[in-house]
Amino acid sequence: MTPTSAASAAEREPGIPARRRIPAAILVLSVSIFVIGSAELLPMGLLMPIADEYGLSVSTAGLLVTVYALGVAAGGPILTAATGRADRKRLLAGLLLLFMAGSLISAAASHFAVLLAGRLVSSLAHGTLFGISIVAAGQLAPPGREGAAISYLGMGLTLSTVLGAPAGTVIGHSFGWRMSFVAVAAAAAACLLLLAKVMPAVPRPESAAMGRQARALGRPALILALLTTVFGFGGVFAGYTYISPFLLQITGLSERSVSVMLLVFGIGAAIGNWIGGRLADRHLLLTLYGALALLALTMAVFPLLGGEPVPAAVLVLIWGMAGFALVPPLNMLVLQKAGEAADLASSLNISAFNVGNALGAALGGAAIQSGLALRGAPAAGALIGVIGLATLSAAAAADRRRRLRAARE
Repeated sequence: MTPTSAASAAEREPGIPARRRIPAAILVLSVSIFVIGSAELLPMGLLMPIADEYGLSVSTAGLLVTVYALGVAAGGPILTAATGRADRKRLLAGLLLLFMAGSLISAAASHFAVLLAGRLVSSLAHGTLFGISIVAAGQLAPPGREGAAISYLGMGLTLSTVLGAPAGTVIGHSFGWRMSFVAVAAAAAACLLLLAKVMPAVPRPESAAMGRQARALGRPALILALLTTVFGFGGVFAGYTYISPFLLQITGLSERSVSVMLLVFGIGAAIGNWIGGRLADRHLLLTLYGALALLALTMAVFPLLGGEPVPAAVLVLIWGMAGFALVPPLNMLVLQKAGEAADLASSLNISAFNVGNALGAALGGAAIQSGLALRGAPAAGALIGVIGLATLSAAAAADRRRRLRAARE
């Protein structure tokens, strides 16, 4: 579909001027991210059957999660830089094919090492596809709606947590864990066909040369923006990693009620992602300050009030809203500071989200071991959120100094 035909399709949607509507290509990218995000979380619900088939411990089977995260964090930026001169539409199609190949390798794996290799192949597509999609969404979005466009991508990721991964678990337990990987490969194939139909030509950014991208990554403002992502999302996952045992042991909920609470978190995340994208279009820094402050406050209060079901439910909803309201503005902040390194910086930001997840989980676990028990995990999240506020303030200060120097010159 050409940009003109995309606009014509948009004109059929009532209520919003055509020039302000989100193009169909961005919706397809959102669905693609939903599929890939679901695959990232897939093994968490299937560790037991996978471990049983290969005769492994559950902790060893857990390497499927670790290897994927490492592939996203390390491999994504390298592949993004290496493909800087590729046509954006063809690159996205190639990444979906790479993801499909990894998923099918995983489905057919006769040995655990082959399954790990399949996960690694899929993970390389994950970080790069997400990063390129964010840049493409910013280019395809109507003027002034870049944050809203990026929030559609964040919605795909949010729904992968709430719907995609649980659906994959149901498929795995009903038809065998291998069919879960076949299902995500089939879904990726459908996304590939839709992408070919509706994706217009996306101009290659000036950031094509790897050397130029790498040099731009040394900018202090960009480094501070990436650190804000690490600590901002680290605050979310310091507590969220251990939310189930907290709700079971401290709040006293049943396993079924914990599942409902996780759904409440997902609803909050979806609302927060939508609000964050729209507020970021109006005032990026205020949105980030507000979401980070609300997250830190919620995490600080949760150990005190989370022992009762009703306050816990309210706080979990706010937790999801504040945490995922960060996603669109954090991506926008990094793109704003990246300059000609937009592709690579966006991919690095996906790595930063993953590093934040790992850092938050590690520090939350350390807080639990320190003597604070399960109440220590959200407390650690509050502290990490405050550090995120500090790095954001440093990034804003560095930007002000740069503008002052430019004005004097």
